[in-house]
Amino acid sequence: MKGIRVVDMTSVLSGPFCTWLLASLGADVIKVENPNGDLARSTPPFEDGISLYFASLNRNKRSMKLDLKTAGGKEALHKLLANSDVFVENMRPGVRDRLGCSDADLQRINPRLISASISGFGQTGSLSHRPAYDIVVQAMSGMMSINGELDGDPTRVGFSVGDVAAALFTTIGIMQRLYERDAKGAQKTSHLDVSMLACQWVCLENAFARYLNAGIVPGPIGSRHPSMTPFEPYPTADRDIVIGLGSEKDWPRFCEAIGYPELLEDERFQGDEARLANRDALDGVLGAHLKQHPSAYWTKVLIDNSIPCSVVENIQTIADSPIAKEYVAFSTVNANGRNMRFARNPIAEKDLQESPAPQLGEHTREILAELGFAPAAIDTLTAENS
Repeated sequence: MKGIRVVDMTSVLSGPFCTWLLASLGADVIKVENPNGDLARSTPPFEDGISLYFASLNRNKRSMKLDLKTAGGKEALHKLLANSDVFVENMRPGVRDRLGCSDADLQRINPRLISASISGFGQTGSLSHRPAYDIVVQAMSGMMSINGELDGDPTRVGFSVGDVAAALFTTIGIMQRLYERDAKGAQKTSHLDVSMLACQWVCLENAFARYLNAGIVPGPIGSRHPSMTPFEPYPTADRDIVIGLGSEKDWPRFCEAIGYPELLEDERFQGDEARLANRDALDGVLGAHLKQHPSAYWTKVLIDNSIPCSVVENIQTIADSPIAKEYVAFSTVNANGRNMRFARNPIAEKDLQESPAPQLGEHTREILAELGFAPAAIDTLTAENS
């Protein structure tokens, strides 16, 4: 994406994650912040005074501090938009209009600009005025209702899937519109309106398919799969492992591999539907059998027989494992003389050297000069922002 300039007027997670992805693919991302900066700058934990939350999400960006309550700040923003390719924001619906960035304004400022908005419930509709965070859309979408221990209480997914899913769909939408503009010659593209709620619904495609077409109301089933078994964690002599059988043809090979061919003759486990109906019994039988050997023994046996499986890792064990190094899971960023490590965009170039998240307003003067502002005007604008 080298040569593509992105104006990033987002904060916290959904928008910054989207624009970080674009930046790691080569886009010049300019993070426009108000004089107080992104709220994420004050989110703990901190290392050497740097918010790790903010530092992870804002790599490879430049920061421009503008007071958009002033005429000068708005003028600078509009000039930046006139010289950019993409505009991304995740403010409350209506706020960008007050900043002179409505659809009509953007069309006047830069007809070729790709614009995208991320919000909890979209830019229009009866819910558009409501504030939202990840946990709110997880609750409202039904996501929490299918997550948690078997027959237990609804539970939030352990990472911010509401924000991250919206960020991914926004990134895809931006790429699609850039393709329409640059490869297909489209003179105008539609505004990209991404609702965190709608993104959660599509993530629940299987749950909705079962209810809408078969009347099945899914509930929390722990780590089990609703349509297959064995497909969950099992205890061994030391650590838990997960085993995932994807189809009926895997069952005989699995039973032979674990040295338990008698299961093939047990009527309770003949076929996918029978095993699902007798899942608790099967879990008990397999759990007792697998406890006879440690996890390393079972994973080798299963992998040798092409049965998908893994030890259940945690953040520390996987971060410190040779697998993480082999797959280049993390990138190293030098911030204030200290090396910090973060998750790497898996589709970015493996040798990408990421730059650290910027200080608030670090590049304001540089960007204003690029836009053609005279030194005196730059002095005035930076004084207004302080």
